[in-house]
Amino acid sequence: MSKYNKLAGKHVLCIGGTKGLGRGTAEASIEAGARVTIVGSSQHSTDTAVSELRALYPSASIAGFGCDLSRDTVEQDLEALFDQADGHVDHVVYTAADGLTISALEDLTPEIIRRASHMRQVVPLVLGKVAARRLPKTRESSLILSTGGIADRPRLGWSLMAYVANGIVALTRNLALDLAPVRVNAVEPGFVDTELWKDLSAQEKADMMRGIAEKVPTGVAGMVEDVAEAYVYLMKDRNATGEIVKTRSGGQLV
Repeated sequence: MSKYNKLAGKHVLCIGGTKGLGRGTAEASIEAGARVTIVGSSQHSTDTAVSELRALYPSASIAGFGCDLSRDTVEQDLEALFDQADGHVDHVVYTAADGLTISALEDLTPEIIRRASHMRQVVPLVLGKVAARRLPKTRESSLILSTGGIADRPRLGWSLMAYVANGIVALTRNLALDLAPVRVNAVEPGFVDTELWKDLSAQEKADMMRGIAEKVPTGVAGMVEDVAEAYVYLMKDRNATGEIVKTRSGGQLV
């Protein structure tokens, strides 16, 4: 057996795996020989994604479950996901998120802050708690979270998102100690062309994509099939824990 084919036969649980980076990571994991279970916010969306993945990879082992993690029962709901998964889980990838909350500071309220923090701070921390109980206690298992480029590069009107993103950075590093020897890492993408920007009009998105392409050294905005490789890398590198892998089209340089 190849010493570099580390995902072959492993079970990867992709929470947020129906679209965007989670979907890309699910596909990349399948191509690396893993068994994949994806989780979406509803059973309908998950069933659709599973059908699409099975059409692309007819011989792969793919399952899916709907789970609404926006509720206060998040710990019980996450426990139920591990119970539903067929056999033990080796790696958990968390990319689930709701829409971005970009707001002038004077318009923020405690309710807006709480709502924006649930999927990006509450759920990842509770997931760490559940993963500590459910993942095999070995460096061959891992939990991978997701943050964003705003953690490093402030922008006007993004104070809340910057606060949340940097919270994930600190959480990743501390969970790496709390869950050891299970590894905990995070991916920090720059702009990636995903459904996160679905609220923009076609023209607004085209203008944004063109502006990014003209600015960054790679000459193109981030693509899911490229950024997903960072998640796969972190699953495979048994020496990496407490790390933040950054894949940002070189946007930090300009």
